[in-house]
Amino acid sequence: MQDNPKIRNLDRYCALVEAILFAAPKPLSPAEIARISRINPGHMPQILKMLEIRYQKSDRGITLSRLGQTYKLSVKHDFTGRVAGLTKSELSRGLLRVLSLIAYHQPVSQSDIVKIIGNRTYEYVKELEKLGFVKGERKGKSK
Repeated sequence: MQDNPKIRNLDRYCALVEAILFAAPKPLSPAEIARISRINPGHMPQILKMLEIRYQKSDRGITLSRLGQTYKLSVKHDFTGRVAGLTKSELSRGLLRVLSLIAYHQPVSQSDIVKIIGNRTYEYVKELEKLGFVKGERKGKSK
């Protein structure tokens, strides 16, 4: 892949994208990565694929994870138990509760979750959508 004439600095671009994903507080879409890195958006699929291959083949403790249409660097499954206590969970107890209800009852309407948790559900669902954990779909007047 390195001799691909379309991307001259593939290794450098991969390193830049890796740095962006490492520093990002949330998963990023290819368009966001392209905007931040100032790399041609058309090159993103190849760069992300190259990073994915590198992490799959290596003995590194991290991997490139795809969450829907976004990407992030995360700890490989083999090591999560050992490093779990080192970081503070970014999700509040309320967010985790809503996320667990959605995961358990999916598909579920937002109004059904409101009946269980209350009006704070609207804030929680917006935050979970922003973080890329859930995707809301309109059905009539509710999500």
